[in-house]
Amino acid sequence: MSLIFRYCLLLAIVLGACSTSIEAKQTPDGEYQAARNAYVALTKDAKKQQYRHHWDKVLHKLQRFADRYPSHNKAPSAYYLLGKSCSGLHSVSHSKKDAQQAVHFFNIVTTRYAQSSLADDSLYLQAEIEYSTLNNPDKARQHCQQILRQYPQGDRAKKARLLMKKLPTPLRKTFTVEAVEQSQQLSPARITGIRHWTDNNHTRVVIELNHQAQFKVNTLPPSQNDNSSARLYIDLLGATKAASLANSYPVNQGVVKKIRVGINRKGIRVVCDLSELTRYAVLELQNPSRIVIDIAREKGTVLTTNQPQLQSTPQLGQQDITTVLAQVPKSQPMRIHLPDVATKSKGTLRIVVDAGHGGKDPGAVGPNRLYEKDVVLKLAKKLASRLRSSLGCEVLLTRDRDIYIPLRQRTAYANEVDADLFISIHANASTNKKIFGIETFYLNFSKNDKAIAVAARENGMSIKEMGDLELILFDMMANAKINESSRLATDIQTSLVTSLSKRYSDVKDMGVRQGPFHVLLGATMPSVLVEVAFISNKMEAKRLNSSVYRERAAEAIASGVKKYLRSQNLLAEVEN
Repeated sequence: MSLIFRYCLLLAIVLGACSTSIEAKQTPDGEYQAARNAYVALTKDAKKQQYRHHWDKVLHKLQRFADRYPSHNKAPSAYYLLGKSCSGLHSVSHSKKDAQQAVHFFNIVTTRYAQSSLADDSLYLQAEIEYSTLNNPDKARQHCQQILRQYPQGDRAKKARLLMKKLPTPLRKTFTVEAVEQSQQLSPARITGIRHWTDNNHTRVVIELNHQAQFKVNTLPPSQNDNSSARLYIDLLGATKAASLANSYPVNQGVVKKIRVGINRKGIRVVCDLSELTRYAVLELQNPSRIVIDIAREKGTVLTTNQPQLQSTPQLGQQDITTVLAQVPKSQPMRIHLPDVATKSKGTLRIVVDAGHGGKDPGAVGPNRLYEKDVVLKLAKKLASRLRSSLGCEVLLTRDRDIYIPLRQRTAYANEVDADLFISIHANASTNKKIFGIETFYLNFSKNDKAIAVAARENGMSIKEMGDLELILFDMMANAKINESSRLATDIQTSLVTSLSKRYSDVKDMGVRQGPFHVLLGATMPSVLVEVAFISNKMEAKRLNSSVYRERAAEAIASGVKKYLRSQNLLAEVEN
């Protein structure tokens, strides 16, 4: 018996070693597949699902893979299945801890792997658990809103809307103005951002703050002793700065060479290094808090430090620009520059085509480092050629090579040349790689979250940089042409979708939208921004990289423009 026992023990050791060796040699893909197979097998066995130890075995396999290979392309799927497993276990155990554990794993997918196709699914399942099991309707609402904000075209968006309708109305907290001001005074002001741009008259520097701050403005002439340049600087007393704020911003436009941010014993000092001292104006604006500095491009240019007193925004359609201007006292001259319009011979149709981004601004980046700035430049050139040949009109490009042009200068150029239409060409992008389609925008300061999300990416900045009065004036200028821009956008969108659908499958019409795009801001003619495809989507990125697709898209846009011009009786003189 002793000999037989030893033989069996030896055999067991050998077999165990072989098993361990085989397991050690298993590939990551194999380990994931084995874990997934265990999960699938359990979901098909109703009897085994009733016992916790079966779920624990599946959880152990999935957790081991996720811990070993957090960067593997199946890691999001492993965490997703971990969440599903805990959710399945909760349906049997009814333990709150199991539900919370499911939320934990789904949250890992949405935070660590936000680009995963399972991110919106994980958000929705979190929302369901928070609402149905954990009795947290506010958290459920937050998850649904996040789905609609980040994955508006995903397959969970519709379900998120339906779930939100079930949720109880949230309780609103109210705060008095005094309480808010008191809470702000308890914490130091913080600089959250610095922006700048230059036009024909001045350079504007905007210091963004979390709330109002005390500040002092001073200047220094250039010094021959240490060869230092002239300076305009602002001391923000007791202020701090966001960790993400850079210490230096190169400008090299107008007289401003660069902007520097430093910390001293008084707080934060923002310094504008200048090639020479010129006139300047400093303006403090609220809601949101910001300090605006206008620095003249050359000596002799008149600027004002007076802040326009506006009690409320006039309703559009009831007051035109002239009325608003007339309401501003003479002691408060306007800081707005409306470019002079060059005369144009009668019957000449002039269109400005703008290729988005360029130079240091690549725009969105698609698969295999396909840059938006490159594909839209090629398409813009094709569109210009097509418009010239089909309409016999004059077409000007804002850029014909890979250079950077600030957004405001693009419509300023269109205004200066007295263009009849302004068309900006772009490629769309989304964190959700599944999203694809065509959409066309026109300017309007809407509250549409989807439009604002696209506008934020294209602008690369915030519309809150606009002074209050400038915002109203430009908004009203845009609305003077808003109907024409809307019609132009509709004709282009319809032509693109109809024409390309005949040549390609899966052409999705995402419609015509309104948005606060800086590249359209200030245009005094009908103007649109066309997102011809999603460069973040593999299928549409391949199309954008095709000269045939760009040619067909250009032809479709030109057809839409032609239809619009005919409806407005603007082609008669050209075609006769």
